[in-house]
Amino acid sequence: MIEDEKLMAEIKAQAEKAEEARPETIDVSVLAMTLGAEFPHRSVDEIKKKIIDVWRANDLFYTE
Repeated sequence: MIEDEKLMAEIKAQAEKAEEARPETIDVSVLAMTLGAEFPHRSVDEIKKKIIDVWRANDLFYTE
């Protein structure tokens, strides 16, 4: 469970950066691949879904 907590902390940190970069968009596929290399316990698709959930919750702009 610790790895999932670290993953979510990193996703939230990336969301904070995205908030500062508004109205720029973030390519969540690229971010998911990047985080997938750091957090191999989850698939890139799982990570991408988590990123999209956080981005939507924070009204952030993204592309896939």
